[in-house]
Amino acid sequence: MNSSRRPLLPQNSTRGFTMRILICSLLLCVGSLAGRAATNTPTASLAVREIHYSAHLADASARLTIDLEVESTGRGDAALTLFEGDIAIPATKLPPPLTLLREGNRYHLTSARPGRYTFRLDLVAKVTRAEPWNQITFIGPVAGIAAVDAQVPGDGSEVQLLTGTVLDTARTNGMIRTRGFLGSERAVSLRWSQQTATRIARQSLVTCETTASIQLNPNVIKFQTRHSFDLVQGRRSRFVVALPSAHALTRVEGDQIRNWQVQMDGERQLLVIELVKPVEKSYSLTLFSEQSVETTTTATPLNLPVPQEVERESGTLTLNAEDIQAEIDSVSGLRQINAAVGTVAAYRFNARPFTISARLRRIEPIVNVASQIASRLEESRLLVSHHVMLTVEKAGIYAIELSPLNDFVITDVRGIGIEDWSPRDGKLGINFSSRVLGQRQIEIQLEKTQKTFPDQVTLAPLLVNGAARQTAQIGAAAAPGIQVKTTELTGLREIPAATLTDRRDATLGFIANQSDWSLKLATERMAARIVAEIFNLATIGDGLVGGSATIRYGIVNQGVQEFRVQVPAHWKNVEFTGPNIRRRDQQGNIWTIGLQDKAWDGYTLVVTYDHQFDPHKATLDIGGIHALDVERETGSIAITSAASLELRESKATTPLRRVDENELSDADRDLISRAVLFAYQYEGTNYSLTLDASRFNELPVLQAVADRTQFTTVLTEAGQMLTQASFMVKNNEKQFQTFTLPKAAEFWSCFVNNQPVKAERQGDSVLVPLPRGANRDQTFAVEIVYAQKSEPLKGLLPQPLTLTAPRTDIQTTFAEWELYIPASHWLTRFNGN
Repeated sequence: MNSSRRPLLPQNSTRGFTMRILICSLLLCVGSLAGRAATNTPTASLAVREIHYSAHLADASARLTIDLEVESTGRGDAALTLFEGDIAIPATKLPPPLTLLREGNRYHLTSARPGRYTFRLDLVAKVTRAEPWNQITFIGPVAGIAAVDAQVPGDGSEVQLLTGTVLDTARTNGMIRTRGFLGSERAVSLRWSQQTATRIARQSLVTCETTASIQLNPNVIKFQTRHSFDLVQGRRSRFVVALPSAHALTRVEGDQIRNWQVQMDGERQLLVIELVKPVEKSYSLTLFSEQSVETTTTATPLNLPVPQEVERESGTLTLNAEDIQAEIDSVSGLRQINAAVGTVAAYRFNARPFTISARLRRIEPIVNVASQIASRLEESRLLVSHHVMLTVEKAGIYAIELSPLNDFVITDVRGIGIEDWSPRDGKLGINFSSRVLGQRQIEIQLEKTQKTFPDQVTLAPLLVNGAARQTAQIGAAAAPGIQVKTTELTGLREIPAATLTDRRDATLGFIANQSDWSLKLATERMAARIVAEIFNLATIGDGLVGGSATIRYGIVNQGVQEFRVQVPAHWKNVEFTGPNIRRRDQQGNIWTIGLQDKAWDGYTLVVTYDHQFDPHKATLDIGGIHALDVERETGSIAITSAASLELRESKATTPLRRVDENELSDADRDLISRAVLFAYQYEGTNYSLTLDASRFNELPVLQAVADRTQFTTVLTEAGQMLTQASFMVKNNEKQFQTFTLPKAAEFWSCFVNNQPVKAERQGDSVLVPLPRGANRDQTFAVEIVYAQKSEPLKGLLPQPLTLTAPRTDIQTTFAEWELYIPASHWLTRFNGN
């Protein structure tokens, strides 16, 4: 450091040091604010919203007028590379914030402030020559919309946009013009030629290779003609094909087709195809057309589409026949060649014209039908399912018709390849999406609604019109509760239902080897057969009998929607529980239980009840519930008690019989949670069971007990005696332990669980409070201390000593007494209780 330079502030000055700190703080604050402002300020950018190129092209020059709309955002200077390539932009006045700078073959656009600006530029591009084309290429900016409009003068001129998408090309007033959009591409590439129309027509040379396939069907002849054009010289943007007058064009396939239309030229049809842009070297065009088949005995001409404006045409012709027999009538200008397997004939031609005609004769199909018919009779409807197996031979079919429907409603038609189906005039028409040859299965569901239950039903075949042979297997079934029987057979023979191919739940089976058959079935609605098994569980409490009866119904032949139950008159609060119960009606002692739907096979109904009685002494009527309208009733009775009552059997009549509780069924024993006092079984309804109930005499309950009692007494020579009595107590509900001390004893203290407590006096007794609410099986210590006075131990003669334990109101199970006397004495002649 140069020592000659003076410091800004004195080094040893406190004031200068303080100023230096303030200056540093200010600099830090300014830097922080500047950094924050730089962070919040958005980055400047320049974008092109729209750009339109208008190109005026000549033989050796290309001038473009460019309209731009740009937008600058953010603060500061924004820059954008506008154009790049062999171009030149004359000096142009731009809006004040914009500046155009050139750097080599690039032009940059800059903006000094934000805003949206619109301006125009003139551009000259370098033309390169590639015979017979002139071409320019340069790179423009990325833009939201980039449109190109180029025009070239001259009747024979051509212009092409090599990048982007061409919108249209038009030739008007001696000038050709093309328009398009660049999309996401930046490059602008155009090429053009100013040749005359006469020169193009003279240089155009096109040949054609035609590959034709003719498909002969009974109703229509389908043509598929592929023209492969070879452009030896020149280019084409338009092709013309002459169609035979009998043809109907259905589809045209080819690349870059902008539009096609069929025009009439006298009596012939001309197909004119216009392309998006001219093609070179080759082009492929495929035509699909149809010709109807006339039902005449004369030969049918098979003419192909003819391409126009070609120098030479050659090709091949292939004939295919489907469900039709074709005989070639005449051939001219064609040479027969080897045909592929499955084709009728194949020909080749090297020039036009040529002719070919054929005589067509339809091959009639042979249809055999095998049906699997399943019928099911229900309460209000008859369901019939027809599984129809078609076997089509010789020729294919596209539709079938079935009849008669016989007042049946078609609910569903299923099968592979079915396009649509519709009933009409008692017939069912089914159309297939493709030709059917071989086997094809169809399933038809029919339904007939019946307002009343019929006495008889009739089944008839659903015939396929035009079938050569039709056989059937018929299975007849009925819903549960309904029985069908054979009444009349026509053209059928009965077989075991188990031998049916599609048996399902059929109970009757039939087979028919001819199409004309009829089957009549008699119907019968069967009566229900019901048995009932009842489990009675009675629990006798203190003045209240609570019970339940579980009725298990067994049902065969028919469903049941209503059950009737007889309940004893003394039962109260009767409740019925079971699935799908809709209503409960009572008439006296008889209850009617209605269900939502019929119950089949089985049903379980649970009845709960209760009634009161005198708990001191009463005679109880047990059981007595019965299921009505059943063929047989069996049951069992189990009696339990929930109170301290003495129960004795008073009366039990037949058919009741006393059984051990283990003889009850497992399902019934699972419902019992108490010990069974009495158990019975019965079969029938005429039984009676009464019990005598009375209360047991009540005994006092042991409220507390002392598991161990320990007495410790100390005797002095002066005759003073001190005793500690310790009781290990288990308490149930006792509030105090009462002690009666020996006569003339003086009470000193008491402890409970080693804690001193205050005892209460009641006459000659001492009341010690006991803890309650704890575990009754856990012991705690109760201790009392008292003193007594006896004669002094001074004489030489033996002196009697009497020890009496304090009396307590708690039972003691084990007691021990320890006595301590002076060492100068001993004890003899023990006695006590």
